Amino acid sequence: MGKSILNKIKVTPLKIVKVAKGNIMHIAEKKDLKNKIFSEAYFSKIKFGKVKAWKYHLKMTLNLVVPYGKVQFVFYSKKRGIFKVIKIGKNNYSRLTVPPKIWFGFKGISKPESIILNITNVDHNPKEILRCKKDDIKFKW
Repeated sequence: MGKSILNKIKVTPLKIVKVAKGNIMHIAEKKDLKNKIFSEAYFSKIKFGKVKAWKYHLKMTLNLVVPYGKVQFVFYSKKRGIFKVIKIGKNNYSRLTVPPKIWFGFKGISKPESIILNITNVDHNPKEILRCKKDDIKFKW
């Protein structure tokens, strides 16, 4: 039996430098994203208790960071019928590197909302994304 594509998701703990006037939160250094083509970066927000699911990128590699709040990311392998749940943000400040061809969704688990930064290797293109409804993949959010 081969390995699940979900094992290719990488969690990289990030540094927070404590400063009296406001902390410095690292995202990535040049060496972290070497051999990756940087295309765009954007923020999105998710309100507490809300779910955004499901997406599947054909080409895009995601680099997800939650600098404010806390988010539960859920990844799904249709081939294996298995889920992988990773929570990042407050108390687990990390970067998730997610290769293409993985179904995923996420839920805001911090009040009042959370902010997600995504650094991608390809520009946004609606033809590159597959979507399905939240209930199409059975997961108890």
